[in-house]
Amino acid sequence: ARSTEPTAGITQMPAMIHNVAARVSTPSARPLSDSVKRQTRLARFLSADAKSVARVPKVAPRRHRAAAAGEDGVSLTEAEREELRSLEESGDAFERLVQLAKEGGVDIPPPVNAAASMCGPMVVPTVTGANTTERDIPGKPAGLTKPPWLRQRAPGGDRYEYLTSGLKDLKLATVCEEAMCPNLGECWNGDTGTATIMILGDTCTRGCRFCAVNTASTPPPPDEMEPENTAEAIAEWGVGYVVLTSVDRDDIPDGGAEHFARTVRTLKALKPEMLAECLTPDFQGDEGAVTHLANSGLDVFAHNIETVERLQKRVRDPRAGYDQSLGVLRHAKATGPEGLVTKTSIMLGLGESDEEIAQTMRDCKDAGVDIFTLGQYLRPTPAHLDVMEYVTPEKFDHWKRYGEEVVGFRYVASGPLVRSSYKAGEFFIETMLRDERKAEADAAA
Repeated sequence: ARSTEPTAGITQMPAMIHNVAARVSTPSARPLSDSVKRQTRLARFLSADAKSVARVPKVAPRRHRAAAAGEDGVSLTEAEREELRSLEESGDAFERLVQLAKEGGVDIPPPVNAAASMCGPMVVPTVTGANTTERDIPGKPAGLTKPPWLRQRAPGGDRYEYLTSGLKDLKLATVCEEAMCPNLGECWNGDTGTATIMILGDTCTRGCRFCAVNTASTPPPPDEMEPENTAEAIAEWGVGYVVLTSVDRDDIPDGGAEHFARTVRTLKALKPEMLAECLTPDFQGDEGAVTHLANSGLDVFAHNIETVERLQKRVRDPRAGYDQSLGVLRHAKATGPEGLVTKTSIMLGLGESDEEIAQTMRDCKDAGVDIFTLGQYLRPTPAHLDVMEYVTPEKFDHWKRYGEEVVGFRYVASGPLVRSSYKAGEFFIETMLRDERKAEADAAA
Protein backbone atom coordinates (compact mmCIF):
# COMPACT_ATOMS: atom_id res chain seq x y z
CA ALA A 1 0.00 0.00 0.00
CA ARG A 2 1.25 3.47 -0.84
CA SER A 3 1.75 6.00 1.89
CA THR A 4 -0.81 8.81 2.12
CA GLU A 5 1.13 10.88 4.64
CA PRO A 6 1.26 14.61 3.82
CA THR A 7 4.50 16.02 2.46
CA ALA A 8 4.36 19.25 4.48
CA GLY A 9 7.76 20.23 5.79
CA ILE A 10 9.71 18.39 3.12
CA THR A 11 10.12 21.61 1.12
CA GLN A 12 13.19 22.26 3.24
CA MET A 13 14.84 19.26 1.59
CA PRO A 14 16.57 19.27 -1.79
CA ALA A 15 14.07 19.59 -4.60
CA MET A 16 14.70 16.06 -5.82
CA ILE A 17 13.90 14.55 -2.43
CA HIS A 18 10.77 16.69 -2.18
CA ASN A 19 9.60 15.55 -5.60
CA VAL A 20 10.17 11.93 -4.66
CA ALA A 21 8.11 12.30 -1.49
CA ALA A 22 5.34 14.09 -3.36
CA ARG A 23 5.25 11.35 -5.95
CA VAL A 24 4.84 8.59 -3.40
CA SER A 25 1.80 10.40 -1.96
CA THR A 26 0.10 10.42 -5.35
CA PRO A 27 -2.27 7.44 -5.68
CA SER A 28 -1.73 7.25 -9.44
CA ALA A 29 2.05 7.08 -9.18
CA ARG A 30 3.82 4.27 -10.96
CA PRO A 31 5.45 1.47 -8.93
CA LEU A 32 8.55 2.84 -7.26
CA SER A 33 12.07 1.59 -7.78
CA ASP A 34 14.17 0.61 -4.78
CA SER A 35 16.28 3.75 -5.11
CA VAL A 36 13.19 5.98 -5.08
CA LYS A 37 11.76 4.11 -2.10
CA ARG A 38 15.04 4.61 -0.32
CA GLN A 39 15.06 8.36 -0.95
CA THR A 40 11.47 8.58 0.18
CA ARG A 41 12.23 6.89 3.47
CA LEU A 42 15.10 9.31 3.96
CA ALA A 43 12.90 12.30 3.15
CA ARG A 44 10.32 11.21 5.72
CA PHE A 45 12.95 11.01 8.42
CA LEU A 46 14.63 14.28 7.52
CA SER A 47 11.36 16.22 7.38
CA ALA A 48 10.10 15.05 10.76
CA ASP A 49 9.56 17.65 13.46
CA ALA A 50 12.42 17.65 15.98
CA LYS A 51 10.16 16.49 18.80
CA SER A 52 7.97 14.16 16.79
CA VAL A 53 8.53 10.57 15.86
CA ALA A 54 9.81 9.82 12.37
CA ARG A 55 8.33 6.77 10.70
CA VAL A 56 9.27 4.79 7.64
CA PRO A 57 6.46 4.97 5.06
CA LYS A 58 4.50 1.85 4.28
CA VAL A 59 5.74 1.90 0.69
CA ALA A 60 9.07 0.46 1.85
CA PRO A 61 9.24 -3.35 1.61
CA ARG A 62 9.10 -5.15 4.94
CA ARG A 63 12.72 -6.21 4.93
CA HIS A 64 13.90 -2.66 4.27
CA ARG A 65 11.86 -0.86 6.94
CA ALA A 66 14.36 0.21 9.59
CA ALA A 67 11.60 0.98 12.08
CA ALA A 68 9.30 -1.92 11.24
CA ALA A 69 9.91 -3.70 14.54
CA GLY A 70 9.08 -0.65 16.67
CA GLU A 71 5.70 1.03 16.90
CA ASP A 72 7.19 4.44 17.51
CA GLY A 73 10.08 4.41 15.06
CA VAL A 74 13.02 6.73 15.73
CA SER A 75 12.99 10.19 17.32
CA LEU A 76 15.52 12.58 15.79
CA THR A 77 16.93 15.64 17.51
CA GLU A 78 17.49 18.86 15.62
CA ALA A 79 21.25 18.22 15.67
CA GLU A 80 20.76 14.75 14.22
CA ARG A 81 18.50 16.07 11.47
CA GLU A 82 21.09 18.71 10.58
CA GLU A 83 23.77 16.02 10.48
CA LEU A 84 21.64 13.91 8.14
CA ARG A 85 21.00 16.88 5.85
CA SER A 86 24.74 17.39 5.59
CA LEU A 87 25.42 13.72 4.99
CA GLU A 88 22.80 13.58 2.26
CA GLU A 89 25.07 15.71 0.11
CA SER A 90 27.63 12.88 0.03
CA GLY A 91 25.10 10.07 -0.19
CA ASP A 92 25.90 8.75 3.30
CA ALA A 93 22.77 9.81 5.17
CA PHE A 94 20.95 6.49 5.07
CA GLU A 95 23.80 4.65 6.77
CA ARG A 96 23.79 7.21 9.59
CA LEU A 97 20.02 6.95 9.78
CA VAL A 98 20.19 3.20 10.33
CA GLN A 99 22.85 3.73 12.97
CA LEU A 100 20.55 6.19 14.79
CA ALA A 101 17.72 3.67 14.56
CA LYS A 102 19.85 0.98 16.17
CA GLU A 103 21.03 3.35 18.90
CA GLY A 104 17.38 4.13 19.59
CA GLY A 105 16.67 0.46 20.24
CA VAL A 106 14.84 -0.24 16.99
CA ASP A 107 15.38 -3.79 15.81
CA ILE A 108 16.25 -3.98 12.12
CA PRO A 109 14.85 -7.29 10.86
CA PRO A 110 17.05 -9.55 8.76
CA PRO A 111 16.38 -9.55 5.02
CA VAL A 112 14.44 -12.30 3.31
CA ASN A 113 16.83 -15.03 2.10
CA ALA A 114 19.74 -12.97 3.40
CA ALA A 115 19.52 -10.91 0.24
CA ALA A 116 19.94 -7.37 1.52
CA SER A 117 22.03 -5.72 4.17
CA MET A 118 20.54 -4.03 7.18
CA CYS A 119 21.79 -0.74 5.77
CA GLY A 120 19.62 -1.13 2.68
CA PRO A 121 19.82 -3.28 -0.40
CA MET A 122 21.99 -0.99 -2.48
CA VAL A 123 23.37 2.52 -2.74
CA VAL A 124 22.02 4.65 -5.57
CA PRO A 125 22.61 8.28 -4.55
CA THR A 126 21.23 10.95 -6.85
CA VAL A 127 22.64 13.88 -4.89
CA THR A 128 26.42 13.77 -5.16
CA GLY A 129 29.04 15.73 -3.30
CA ALA A 130 31.69 17.99 -4.77
CA ASN A 131 34.31 15.25 -4.63
CA THR A 132 32.14 12.59 -6.28
CA THR A 133 33.39 11.33 -9.62
CA GLU A 134 31.56 9.38 -12.29
CA ARG A 135 33.32 6.26 -11.05
CA ASP A 136 31.70 6.76 -7.63
CA ILE A 137 28.17 6.41 -8.98
CA PRO A 138 27.05 2.77 -8.94
CA GLY A 139 25.10 1.10 -11.67
CA LYS A 140 25.84 -1.79 -13.97
CA PRO A 141 27.62 -0.57 -17.13
CA ALA A 142 25.61 -1.11 -20.29
CA GLY A 143 26.33 -4.39 -22.03
CA LEU A 144 28.27 -5.89 -19.12
CA THR A 145 27.76 -9.66 -19.09
CA LYS A 146 29.44 -12.43 -17.13
CA PRO A 147 32.46 -13.73 -19.09
CA PRO A 148 33.07 -17.45 -19.73
CA TRP A 149 35.98 -17.72 -17.30
CA LEU A 150 33.54 -17.19 -14.41
CA ARG A 151 31.31 -20.14 -15.30
CA GLN A 152 31.41 -22.81 -12.60
CA ARG A 153 29.68 -26.15 -12.26
CA ALA A 154 26.76 -26.36 -9.86
CA PRO A 155 27.46 -28.00 -6.48
CA GLY A 156 26.80 -31.73 -6.44
CA GLY A 157 28.31 -35.18 -6.22
CA ASP A 158 28.74 -37.82 -3.54
CA ARG A 159 31.39 -35.95 -1.57
CA TYR A 160 29.35 -32.75 -1.63
CA GLU A 161 26.30 -34.59 -0.31
CA TYR A 162 28.40 -36.27 2.37
CA LEU A 163 29.82 -32.96 3.57
CA THR A 164 26.51 -31.10 3.57
CA SER A 165 24.74 -33.83 5.51
CA GLY A 166 27.62 -34.15 7.96
CA LEU A 167 27.76 -30.42 8.62
CA LYS A 168 24.01 -30.32 9.17
CA ASP A 169 24.20 -33.18 11.67
CA LEU A 170 26.97 -31.37 13.55
CA LYS A 171 25.07 -28.05 13.40
CA LEU A 172 28.09 -26.38 11.81
CA ALA A 173 27.79 -23.49 9.36
CA THR A 174 30.26 -22.77 6.56
CA VAL A 175 30.97 -19.45 4.94
CA CYS A 176 31.10 -21.41 1.67
CA GLU A 177 27.32 -21.86 1.82
CA GLU A 178 26.32 -18.70 3.68
CA ALA A 179 28.25 -16.38 1.36
CA MET A 180 27.28 -18.31 -1.80
CA CYS A 181 30.91 -18.95 -2.78
CA PRO A 182 31.28 -19.71 -6.52
CA ASN A 183 33.91 -22.37 -5.78
CA LEU A 184 31.68 -24.51 -3.58
CA GLY A 185 31.14 -27.14 -6.28
CA GLU A 186 34.87 -27.55 -6.87
CA CYS A 187 35.98 -27.48 -3.26
CA TRP A 188 33.35 -29.78 -1.84
CA ASN A 189 33.45 -32.38 -4.59
CA GLY A 190 37.20 -32.73 -4.90
CA ASP A 191 40.37 -32.90 -2.88
CA THR A 192 41.95 -29.50 -3.59
CA GLY A 193 39.76 -27.05 -1.73
CA THR A 194 39.10 -25.85 1.78
CA ALA A 195 35.80 -25.93 3.64
CA THR A 196 35.75 -22.89 5.89
CA ILE A 197 33.88 -23.37 9.16
CA MET A 198 31.87 -20.40 10.39
CA ILE A 199 31.54 -20.10 14.16
CA LEU A 200 29.53 -17.71 16.35
CA GLY A 201 26.33 -18.38 14.43
CA ASP A 202 25.17 -17.57 10.92
CA THR A 203 23.78 -14.08 11.55
CA CYS A 204 25.95 -10.96 11.32
CA THR A 205 25.45 -7.70 13.22
CA ARG A 206 26.71 -5.75 10.21
CA GLY A 207 25.40 -5.34 6.71
CA CYS A 208 28.08 -5.03 4.05
CA ARG A 209 26.66 -4.48 0.57
CA PHE A 210 28.64 -7.23 -1.11
CA CYS A 211 27.80 -10.01 1.34
CA ALA A 212 24.92 -12.50 1.32
CA VAL A 213 25.24 -13.57 4.96
CA ASN A 214 22.13 -13.08 7.09
CA THR A 215 21.99 -9.93 9.24
CA ALA A 216 20.31 -8.80 12.46
CA SER A 217 21.01 -6.24 15.16
CA THR A 218 20.64 -8.83 17.94
CA PRO A 219 21.57 -12.35 16.76
CA PRO A 220 20.98 -15.37 19.00
CA PRO A 221 23.70 -15.85 21.64
CA PRO A 222 26.61 -18.09 20.65
CA ASP A 223 26.55 -21.78 21.55
CA GLU A 224 28.81 -22.08 24.60
CA MET A 225 29.88 -25.58 23.59
CA GLU A 226 30.57 -24.69 19.97
CA PRO A 227 34.38 -24.32 20.30
CA GLU A 228 34.78 -27.81 21.76
CA ASN A 229 32.23 -29.44 19.45
CA THR A 230 33.72 -27.79 16.37
CA ALA A 231 37.28 -28.74 17.27
CA GLU A 232 36.34 -32.36 17.97
CA ALA A 233 34.47 -32.66 14.67
CA ILE A 234 37.31 -31.15 12.63
CA ALA A 235 39.92 -33.31 14.35
CA GLU A 236 38.03 -36.42 13.23
CA TRP A 237 37.90 -35.38 9.57
CA GLY A 238 41.55 -36.16 8.95
CA VAL A 239 42.31 -32.85 7.20
CA GLY A 240 45.62 -31.06 7.65
CA TYR A 241 44.45 -27.46 7.33
CA VAL A 242 41.32 -25.71 8.56
CA VAL A 243 39.98 -22.17 8.21
CA LEU A 244 37.80 -20.80 11.01
CA THR A 245 35.84 -17.65 10.32
CA SER A 246 32.85 -15.87 11.80
CA VAL A 247 30.25 -13.23 11.27
CA ASP A 248 30.73 -9.88 13.01
CA ARG A 249 29.41 -10.03 16.56
CA ASP A 250 29.39 -6.43 17.77
CA ASP A 251 26.88 -7.53 20.41
CA ILE A 252 29.58 -9.49 22.27
CA PRO A 253 32.07 -7.53 24.44
CA ASP A 254 35.21 -9.03 22.85
CA GLY A 255 33.63 -9.53 19.43
CA GLY A 256 34.01 -13.30 19.80
CA ALA A 257 37.81 -13.36 20.19
CA GLU A 258 37.74 -15.82 23.10
CA HIS A 259 35.31 -18.04 21.17
CA PHE A 260 37.87 -18.20 18.34
CA ALA A 261 40.74 -18.78 20.77
CA ARG A 262 38.97 -21.62 22.59
CA THR A 263 38.30 -23.36 19.28
CA VAL A 264 41.95 -23.08 18.24
CA ARG A 265 43.29 -24.21 21.63
CA THR A 266 40.98 -27.23 21.70
CA LEU A 267 41.82 -28.14 18.11
CA LYS A 268 45.55 -27.93 18.73
CA ALA A 269 45.22 -30.04 21.87
CA LEU A 270 43.41 -32.74 19.91
CA LYS A 271 45.56 -32.54 16.79
CA PRO A 272 48.77 -30.51 17.27
CA GLU A 273 49.99 -31.03 13.71
CA MET A 274 46.92 -29.42 12.15
CA LEU A 275 47.41 -25.96 10.67
CA ALA A 276 44.74 -23.45 11.71
CA GLU A 277 43.83 -20.19 10.01
CA CYS A 278 41.41 -17.71 11.58
CA LEU A 279 39.68 -15.31 9.18
CA THR A 280 38.45 -12.77 11.68
CA PRO A 281 36.19 -9.74 11.93
CA ASP A 282 37.79 -6.46 13.02
CA PHE A 283 36.66 -6.77 16.67
CA GLN A 284 35.76 -3.06 16.41
CA GLY A 285 39.49 -2.32 16.49
CA ASP A 286 39.90 -3.81 19.99
CA GLU A 287 43.65 -4.43 20.23
CA GLY A 288 43.25 -6.59 23.32
CA ALA A 289 40.95 -8.96 21.43
CA VAL A 290 43.39 -9.07 18.50
CA THR A 291 46.35 -9.84 20.78
CA HIS A 292 44.39 -12.55 22.60
CA LEU A 293 43.51 -14.38 19.40
CA ALA A 294 46.91 -13.89 17.78
CA ASN A 295 48.49 -15.75 20.71
CA SER A 296 45.98 -18.60 20.84
CA GLY A 297 48.11 -21.02 18.82
CA LEU A 298 46.78 -20.30 15.34
CA ASP A 299 49.13 -20.39 12.35
CA VAL A 300 47.55 -17.75 10.12
CA PHE A 301 45.76 -14.57 11.24
CA ALA A 302 43.58 -13.36 8.37
CA HIS A 303 41.39 -10.27 8.20
CA ASN A 304 40.00 -8.92 4.95
CA ILE A 305 40.28 -5.25 4.05
CA GLU A 306 37.78 -6.04 1.23
CA THR A 307 38.33 -3.05 -1.11
CA VAL A 308 40.37 0.08 -1.75
CA GLU A 309 40.19 3.03 0.64
CA ARG A 310 37.89 5.22 -1.49
CA LEU A 311 35.20 2.55 -1.79
CA GLN A 312 35.09 1.47 1.86
CA LYS A 313 31.93 3.39 2.78
CA ARG A 314 30.08 2.21 -0.28
CA VAL A 315 31.06 -1.45 0.00
CA ARG A 316 31.35 -2.14 3.73
CA ASP A 317 29.21 -1.53 6.78
CA PRO A 318 29.81 1.97 8.24
CA ARG A 319 31.34 0.42 11.36
CA ALA A 320 34.18 -1.08 9.32
CA GLY A 321 37.00 0.99 7.87
CA TYR A 322 40.25 0.94 5.92
CA ASP A 323 42.46 2.24 8.73
CA GLN A 324 40.74 0.05 11.31
CA SER A 325 41.37 -3.09 9.25
CA LEU A 326 45.01 -2.12 8.65
CA GLY A 327 45.35 -1.57 12.39
CA VAL A 328 44.02 -5.06 13.14
CA LEU A 329 46.51 -6.67 10.75
CA ARG A 330 49.40 -4.54 12.00
CA HIS A 331 48.64 -5.29 15.65
CA ALA A 332 48.29 -9.04 15.05
CA LYS A 333 51.71 -9.09 13.42
CA ALA A 334 53.30 -6.99 16.15
CA THR A 335 51.89 -8.86 19.14
CA GLY A 336 51.59 -12.41 17.82
CA PRO A 337 54.31 -15.05 18.17
CA GLU A 338 57.29 -15.15 15.85
CA GLY A 339 56.35 -16.88 12.63
CA LEU A 340 52.66 -15.92 12.71
CA VAL A 341 51.50 -15.42 9.13
CA THR A 342 49.11 -12.55 8.37
CA LYS A 343 46.82 -12.44 5.39
CA THR A 344 44.22 -10.17 3.77
CA SER A 345 42.08 -9.98 0.65
CA ILE A 346 40.37 -7.52 -1.67
CA MET A 347 37.69 -7.84 -4.34
CA LEU A 348 38.10 -6.33 -7.81
CA GLY A 349 35.35 -5.10 -10.11
CA LEU A 350 33.75 -2.60 -7.73
CA GLY A 351 35.01 0.52 -9.52
CA GLU A 352 38.56 0.72 -8.19
CA SER A 353 41.47 2.09 -10.24
CA ASP A 354 44.81 0.37 -10.85
CA GLU A 355 46.64 2.94 -8.73
CA GLU A 356 44.19 2.37 -5.88
CA ILE A 357 44.81 -1.38 -6.04
CA ALA A 358 48.57 -0.84 -6.01
CA GLN A 359 48.32 1.58 -3.08
CA THR A 360 46.18 -0.87 -1.12
CA MET A 361 48.77 -3.58 -1.66
CA ARG A 362 51.56 -1.27 -0.49
CA ASP A 363 49.55 -0.22 2.58
CA CYS A 364 48.92 -3.85 3.52
CA LYS A 365 52.60 -4.74 3.08
CA ASP A 366 53.53 -1.81 5.34
CA ALA A 367 51.12 -3.27 7.93
CA GLY A 368 53.10 -6.52 7.93
CA VAL A 369 50.80 -8.63 5.75
CA ASP A 370 52.47 -11.76 4.35
CA ILE A 371 49.79 -13.19 2.03
CA PHE A 372 47.52 -11.11 -0.21
CA THR A 373 44.63 -12.44 -2.30
CA LEU A 374 42.60 -10.81 -5.06
CA GLY A 375 39.36 -12.10 -6.59
CA GLN A 376 36.49 -10.92 -8.76
CA TYR A 377 33.47 -9.44 -6.98
CA LEU A 378 30.33 -11.33 -8.01
CA ARG A 379 26.98 -9.91 -7.00
CA PRO A 380 25.23 -12.61 -4.90
CA THR A 381 21.70 -11.28 -5.51
CA PRO A 382 20.08 -8.39 -7.44
CA ALA A 383 19.76 -6.55 -4.11
CA HIS A 384 23.53 -6.15 -3.76
CA LEU A 385 26.08 -3.85 -5.37
CA ASP A 386 26.41 -4.05 -9.13
CA VAL A 387 29.56 -5.40 -10.73
CA MET A 388 31.32 -2.45 -12.36
CA GLU A 389 33.91 -4.48 -14.26
CA TYR A 390 34.86 -8.07 -14.99
CA VAL A 391 38.62 -8.18 -14.59
CA THR A 392 40.42 -10.49 -17.02
CA PRO A 393 42.56 -13.45 -15.92
CA GLU A 394 45.54 -11.70 -17.52
CA LYS A 395 45.05 -8.66 -15.30
CA PHE A 396 44.83 -10.88 -12.24
CA ASP A 397 48.13 -12.47 -13.30
CA HIS A 398 49.61 -8.97 -13.48
CA TRP A 399 48.58 -8.25 -9.89
CA LYS A 400 50.11 -11.51 -8.72
CA ARG A 401 53.45 -10.58 -10.28
CA TYR A 402 53.23 -7.03 -9.00
CA GLY A 403 52.42 -8.13 -5.45
CA GLU A 404 55.21 -10.67 -5.24
CA GLU A 405 57.95 -9.02 -7.30
CA VAL A 406 57.36 -5.32 -6.64
CA VAL A 407 55.51 -5.05 -3.33
CA GLY A 408 57.20 -8.06 -1.77
CA PHE A 409 54.43 -10.24 -0.34
CA ARG A 410 55.46 -13.78 0.55
CA TYR A 411 52.61 -15.05 -1.59
CA VAL A 412 49.84 -13.56 -3.74
CA ALA A 413 46.81 -15.59 -4.85
CA SER A 414 45.14 -13.71 -7.67
CA GLY A 415 42.42 -14.89 -10.02
CA PRO A 416 38.77 -14.29 -10.95
CA LEU A 417 37.50 -17.05 -8.67
CA VAL A 418 40.05 -16.70 -5.88
CA ARG A 419 38.49 -16.12 -2.47
CA SER A 420 40.28 -15.42 0.80
CA SER A 421 39.94 -19.03 2.02
CA TYR A 422 39.90 -20.74 -1.40
CA LYS A 423 42.53 -23.51 -1.42
CA ALA A 424 44.00 -21.86 1.67
CA GLY A 425 45.95 -24.92 2.78
CA GLU A 426 47.44 -25.42 -0.67
CA PHE A 427 48.58 -21.79 -0.84
CA PHE A 428 50.03 -21.87 2.67
CA ILE A 429 52.00 -25.06 2.13
CA GLU A 430 53.27 -23.87 -1.25
CA THR A 431 54.44 -20.63 0.32
CA MET A 432 56.30 -22.43 3.11
CA LEU A 433 57.96 -24.83 0.66
CA ARG A 434 59.03 -22.00 -1.61
CA ASP A 435 60.50 -20.06 1.31
CA GLU A 436 62.36 -23.15 2.53
CA ARG A 437 63.83 -23.81 -0.92
CA LYS A 438 64.88 -20.19 -1.27
CA ALA A 439 66.58 -20.34 2.12
CA GLU A 440 68.38 -23.54 1.12
CA ALA A 441 69.51 -21.98 -2.15
CA ASP A 442 70.76 -18.87 -0.37
CA ALA A 443 72.64 -21.00 2.16
CA ALA A 444 74.24 -23.06 -0.60
CA ALA A 445 75.34 -19.91 -2.41
